[in-house]
Amino acid sequence: MSEAEGRTRPGRKFRAAGAVAAVLALVVAGLHVYRNTDVLTADELCGGLVSTAKAAAVLPGSGRLDGKGGGPAGDLKDTACEVERTSLVLGSGPGVVSLQAWEDHGGSPFVDGGWPDPSGSSFFSGPVTGGADESGGWVLLPEKCWTAKPLFLRGHSSEPVSRTAAFADLLTDAARSMAARAGCGDLPEEPGPLLPPRSEEARPVSEGRVCGLEGFSVRGQVPAGVRVLETGQTAPADLWSCTLFLDDYSPEAVRREGFTTYAASRDPLLIAAVRKSPGTSEGEAPDGREAEDAKKARIVLPCAQGALYLAADPGAQYVKARRSRSGIPEWDTNFESFVKSAAEAFDCATATN
Repeated sequence: MSEAEGRTRPGRKFRAAGAVAAVLALVVAGLHVYRNTDVLTADELCGGLVSTAKAAAVLPGSGRLDGKGGGPAGDLKDTACEVERTSLVLGSGPGVVSLQAWEDHGGSPFVDGGWPDPSGSSFFSGPVTGGADESGGWVLLPEKCWTAKPLFLRGHSSEPVSRTAAFADLLTDAARSMAARAGCGDLPEEPGPLLPPRSEEARPVSEGRVCGLEGFSVRGQVPAGVRVLETGQTAPADLWSCTLFLDDYSPEAVRREGFTTYAASRDPLLIAAVRKSPGTSEGEAPDGREAEDAKKARIVLPCAQGALYLAADPGAQYVKARRSRSGIPEWDTNFESFVKSAAEAFDCATATN
């Protein structure tokens, strides 16, 4: 080997090594972009059901968004989607948002278990009807989308959502996609103004104005000597709820469910959903006026300003108190008192046919 050849070969080795390093850098960079950012993610997920931008607002941070689901199904009640953010970056935990079409009674989001806490939710009404909190939410689809029962789109997040408005935007836009694909209604991409709870923490009730309803009292309807707390939105509103809690030594699971939950709605679509639900029939309100009976302690009152849905549901603390023979009256007494005060607060003291 000549001296010239000996001098050139190391340079060739360095150039080859540099090329390999450059290729590896490109591969690593590409892998980072693919797995840890949304740069290469499509604008829509789950077959067009979910906007990637709106999903990113609910699941912020590093990582890639992936959707599982084929978009709005031919039978809308079979629609389902799961959006997950995954990342190779240490400390970036996975986050999952699940969307599911759901047929149910029209008043279920207020008084049935398994739905987001109504008194802790931010409601929206008008162009679109629904509610959301830090872990879940729902939107009621247009009436033409329903079959045997009212149809909702429900959402759940595996991680607390920092912006409830972002969750409401995601649910509304997905419901819009469902209705548009099925040709059963027009919904906006975003909901109207949100009505949040009056405070993040439960607060002591004001006697004679419980849940913000003038004249509403629970004196004699709760165990004597126990402080009563409340959470909920400001009344009156098109969608409203309030939950009472006893500040006692109940087990956490019992305390979390509360003493009782009240709900009211003037939202036309939700009232139509209640009326559509199986079991709704002509009945009578506690004050004797004609009403539509939509299950025990759930009624629709005819009012001069339009129909009003009122509901109340006893919680685990109420059941525990009744079993302990604390002297509180039967549930009908509580509901009658609520209906009287709520009808006044929601401008429904005067009935109309």
